[in-house]
Amino acid sequence: MGFKYTVVSETLGFLGYDILESPREILAAIQEAGWDGVDMPSSTRVDPKVLKPLVDAAGLVVPEVLGAWAYFHAGEDRDLASGNPAARERGMLYAKRAIDLCVAFEARLFSVCAPQPPVPQLPFPDLPIKTLRKNFADALQEICAYAAERDIVVPLEPLSCYEAFPGVLTTVQEAAMLIHETGIPNLGIQPDISHMNPGEASIPDSLRAVGKYIRHIHLNETTRYDLGCGHADFHAIFRALRDVGYNGYLAVYMPHTTQEAAQSLAEGYGGLGSAGRGVTGRPELQTYLTRALKYLKEIERTVALER
Repeated sequence: MGFKYTVVSETLGFLGYDILESPREILAAIQEAGWDGVDMPSSTRVDPKVLKPLVDAAGLVVPEVLGAWAYFHAGEDRDLASGNPAARERGMLYAKRAIDLCVAFEARLFSVCAPQPPVPQLPFPDLPIKTLRKNFADALQEICAYAAERDIVVPLEPLSCYEAFPGVLTTVQEAAMLIHETGIPNLGIQPDISHMNPGEASIPDSLRAVGKYIRHIHLNETTRYDLGCGHADFHAIFRALRDVGYNGYLAVYMPHTTQEAAQSLAEGYGGLGSAGRGVTGRPELQTYLTRALKYLKEIERTVALER
C-alpha cells in the first residue's frame, strides 16, 4: 500500500508542545520518529518564512494547512453557513489567507468544515437546513475559485452531529452531495475517524462509498486518546483505503493526555504553548510520535499481507 504519514501539528498541544514556539525541536522529533510530513496551522502566528526552511531542513513536507473553523478553535465567528453576512465574509477572508499559506508552504490542501456557531443551535438550527446548505455552498464557490487559481484542493471535513449544523456537513455522504450539487472540481473529502464514529453506520463502508473523493484523512481514535484504546477498527479502515486505491497522506492526531489538555482548546489551536499550560507533567514527545507511527505501520503491514 505504501501510505504516507503526517502529524497534525496543532494536536501536539494535547501533549503540551507548540510547533510555533519550538519548531526546530519539534520538527526534528517528527523527522527522527520517521514521519513523512507535518500539517501546519492556519493561525496568524504562522510565519512560513521561518517555518518552511525548517520543514525542508528536516526532510519533511507540508501536505495540508488545517482550517480552524469552530469558534473555540478560531476565536472568532467564521461560520460559512450562517445567516449573518459578516460571519460568512469573515470566514471567506480567513480561508483566502489560509490558502495563501498553502502556497507559501507548497501545500496542496486546505480543509473546510461547517461547525456549530458560537452559541450552538442543537438539535434545531435557527435557519432551515436548505438555507444553511445554500449559504455554505455559495461560500464554497468563492473559496474554491480562489484556491483553484493557486492549484489548491479544498477537502470538506464532516464533523460529528454534535459539533456541526445538522444536514449540512455531518457525514461523508453529505460531503459527496455538496460536491455533486456544486460541481466544484477542486472539492474533495477529508474523513475524520473520530467524527465519523457517531454518524456513520459503518466507517469502512462509508469510506468505500466516497473513496474517489478522498483527498486527506484524519486518523484518530474514536475516544481521542491513544490509538487502539477506542472503538476504531483500523484494520478494516486500512482495508477500505486499500480497496479504493487511496494513495494520499494519513494525518494523525496526537492523543488527549488529560481532560485539562482537551479543555485547553478553548485557548485556540496552538494555545497550550511549549510550557504545557493545562498539561500536568508534560510527556516526552518522541514516545508518542514513535508509538503512533509504529502502531499504524504494523496494521498497514498486516493488511498488505492479507492480500
